[in-house]
Parts: sequence; structure tokens; C-alpha cells
Amino acid sequence: MTKSNYVMAVDPATDLAILEALNAELEDYTTGNDLYRTVRVQTPEGVQMIQMSGGDVLTRIFRLAAEAGRLTPEQQRRFATVRAAAEKTIYSLRTRFHALLNREVKARLDALNWFLDDAVSDPKRARSEYPFEIRNRQRVEVIAQELGADLAPELKQLLQRVDGRIRVLAQPTGFIWDSQLEPVFPYSPFWYLYVNP
Repeated sequence: MTKSNYVMAVDPATDLAILEALNAELEDYTTGNDLYRTVRVQTPEGVQMIQMSGGDVLTRIFRLAAEAGRLTPEQQRRFATVRAAAEKTIYSLRTRFHALLNREVKARLDALNWFLDDAVSDPKRARSEYPFEIRNRQRVEVIAQELGADLAPELKQLLQRVDGRIRVLAQPTGFIWDSQLEPVFPYSPFWYLYVNP
């Protein structure tokens, strides 16, 4: 696996195509009960099956906004359109969307805890898998920004505990994902992308 595979798409054109497909499903996703949904997406590289979640939608918006300079004027127009549509859906279904996001935070933090449990017993494997597994923490970051005061207090405490575990197990290193993404994910608040077990 190459470093670029640790996040879903480095090419902003692919992220844009995926975001457009996810946005088409966003209302149905938000009014449903499933935390994750598989979406078939036609991208510049071909058809991909993408796992959709609220955190993934928010991450793609975040990344595309940060990489807007890499988009053509037509892609920038498309991004503005899809971002406005997604934000309108999120706003109109805010209570349901935020409830899903709180569930997603719990699921992602639980997954990180399981990974950290394994990391203690197999540090070598943990080092190789950390860049992939830490995507959960990055998704939690953008979700927490969206939720603000709506992030459940018990999830704030769980997040603090997980961060404490990461700090104990990890050592400072360079940026662990594809270097093209470093400007998108600066050390603050994404410090956990600059450490490794």
C-alpha cells in the first residue's frame, strides 16, 4: 500500500466526483438509520464503491475547500454548487444529521481504542497500520467541528482518553500521509498525523 492510499483520493477531481455522488444520497442517508452506506461512484479513474458516512462527506468538503487552488474554474463552480447543496441538506436535517455524527464519533473512537489495544501487543504491526487507522481520528476532528456544542459530553471524554493513549504510544515523526496533503492537514489541530507508534 502506498502512502497515497491511506486517504481515499489525492486527486481533487476524484474527491469532487465522489462528493457529488455522496451529496445525491445525503438526504436518504440522513433520514435513514444506517451509519454507513455503500455508494457506487463514477470517478475519473473508473467506478468505485465508496463507504459513505457523515464524517466522510464533511472530510471531502474540508479537503476540497483546502485544495480549491488545484481545481479548474469549472471544478470550482461544481464544488461551490455541491457544497451549498450538502450544507443545505445538513442544515435542514440538522438534528438527525448530528445524531448520526454522534453515533459515528462513538464508532470511530471505539475502532481506535481496539487498534490501540492491539498496538500495545504488536508495535511493529501498529507502526505499519497506524496511517490507515488514524483516518478515524481525522474524521472525528471534522465531525467535532461540525457538532460544536452538540458533541455529546461522554464522547468528549472518550476523545480525550483516546488522544491520551495516542500520545503515550506514539513518537513524533514527519507527516504520515501523502506529502501533497500536508498543507491540508497542518500540525494544529491534526497533531496525530505527525506521530507514529
